[in-house]
Amino acid sequence: MQATFREAFVYEWILLAHLIGAATLFGGHVYLEALMASAGREKDRSVYMSTMLRASKTSARIMGPASIITLIFGVWLVFDGPWEFEELFVAVGFVVIIAAITVSLFLMNPKMKEIDEAVEENGLTDEGALATMKSLGNLAHVQTLLIAVAFIVMVFKP
Repeated sequence: MQATFREAFVYEWILLAHLIGAATLFGGHVYLEALMASAGREKDRSVYMSTMLRASKTSARIMGPASIITLIFGVWLVFDGPWEFEELFVAVGFVVIIAAITVSLFLMNPKMKEIDEAVEENGLTDEGALATMKSLGNLAHVQTLLIAVAFIVMVFKP
């Protein structure tokens, strides 16, 4: 009986870690959307770029670890829990988190380095940096939408 209680106790902690990671990721994306909307209304391009650069650096520090935590503990839940990778909500969550991590690591992070270099060299009003930042903002919108869909699918488990 005690082993069953221990297993249930550990499972609850794993689930909690997974939920904290997912909620942080989703909440971070929602907050980033608000910052992007606010920055997008700015007439001054330097204020827009300054806001977006700060948001990007902060989101990388928060959403990167949250993504990894969500992935690790989600996979752990499948291995130690009643779920299977073939279940729709597990598959959707797994694909979305892997896609989000991949896009961030191999597309957004290198582009942000390019933007940082262009801004350092030409200032906050560099046209190329501004155009790249706006395209990354659009990609972030898509990520937010996918994470929201995954979050909803996880909750309702169709």
